[in-house]
This record gives sequence, structure tokens and C-alpha cells, in this order.
Amino acid sequence: MKRDIQEESVNYLKFNMVTIVPSILAKDITAFERDLKKVEGLVKRVQLDVVDGKFEETVTVGPEVIREVTTAIEFDVHLMVERPEYWIERCAEAGAVGVWGEVEMMEDRVRFVADVQAAGMKAGLAYDVNTSLDGLDEVIHDLDAVLLMSVKAGAQGREFQDSVYEKIKQVRKLSKTVKIIVDGGLDEEKIKGCFVSDWSEELAEDEMDRSFAKMEFAVGSHLLMSEDIALEIDNLQKLAQKHQ
Repeated sequence: MKRDIQEESVNYLKFNMVTIVPSILAKDITAFERDLKKVEGLVKRVQLDVVDGKFEETVTVGPEVIREVTTAIEFDVHLMVERPEYWIERCAEAGAVGVWGEVEMMEDRVRFVADVQAAGMKAGLAYDVNTSLDGLDEVIHDLDAVLLMSVKAGAQGREFQDSVYEKIKQVRKLSKTVKIIVDGGLDEEKIKGCFVSDWSEELAEDEMDRSFAKMEFAVGSHLLMSEDIALEIDNLQKLAQKHQ
């Protein structure tokens, strides 16, 4: 009986903590190491944003930068690049655990997902703020995640776009299990709004608890520029408990 109670307690905490993944968009290794150091020991996973100067004018460090640091943190790579298919091997060699590719300049979505997973990484498709979800229904059941930009992709510090709320509803109608990652312009109120959208269909109480585990939030400048990053992460992670 005691063990059952302990297991229930662990499960409650697991499903009632919001997953916050710091996102780092760095133009050089110095900036990357600076931002990584800010969250070292506070999170298990970081999202590295990679922009090639073709998808957007910004040019950032590539996935290879992951190998330049010694850390226990795991990395997802968000590819905002021309032909993300060509970047898969570089991400695998760098040790990434997940790769999310923007679809706007992707030639073959099915092949991208298959190749990422064949390389031993989790695979997801990413949609810029003004990109429709056309065709997502054809591949969603093969995906580990769908990343929805809530700002224009390619830079940090841009304004959150409420249109992402409707996209969250669209994705959840297509799949009740796929992970939804919302990326950009996030703060406490915006994250709450995302959960409300995810719950737009009536859910049983246990489904609502578990839905916390089906969403993640990639937070960049709002987090990295906080005066107390540890406190801000804690506040965002505990948002789920405030909805009970």
C-alpha cells in the first residue's frame, strides 16, 4: 500500500509539472556557452535554435557546437534552415536527442521524419507562425512532436501571436497523444492560454492531468533575460498545479 501511494505521488508530480525547455539562439560559441551556463543544473534539456541565413537573415552556430561543451544537458535541435534533410547527419554526430525541422523549406516531410528516426533521434515537424498545417494529418502519427511557432521564426524577442491557440486545437484534434511544443514569446499568461486551447475538447480529469505531459514550451529571451532564472523556471514549471 505504501509503495502504491508513493507511485501515485510520483505520477502526480510527473503529470502536473509544466515542461520548460530553454531555447538558445546564439550567433557564436561565446554567446552559446554564456546562455547554456545560465541554465546549467536547472534543466535536463535545452533546445538549440539553428538558423542558416537562408531561412532567415540571422546566422547562428550549427549543431556541432554541442560537441564543444561538456555538460549533462541533452539537446534538441530546431532547424530553421533550407533543406533540413541535409542537416540530419550533423545533428546525429553532435549527439542531439531530438530534431525539429521547419517545413517551409523542406522538400520531403516523410523522408525527413524517417531519416531522423533512423538516425536514433526523435523527429518533429515545425510550423512557422503563418504556415498552415496542411498535410499534417498525413504524417502526424509518425511524429514524436509538432512544434508550433508562436512568433516569427528566426530570432528571439519577437511578440507572441495568439493565432497559435487555434493551431494547438487543430493539432490536438488530429492526435490526442502527439507532443505539442510551443515556441516563442512565452510568459506565464501565454502558457496558460496554450493549456486552455489544448483542453478545448472536453477531457476527463485524469486526461487533463496527463495532458500536461503532452505539451512543452521552448522559452528563450523571457527566461534567459530573467533576473532570477532558477525562480522563473520554478514558477513556470508549477503553473500546472495552479490549474488543479
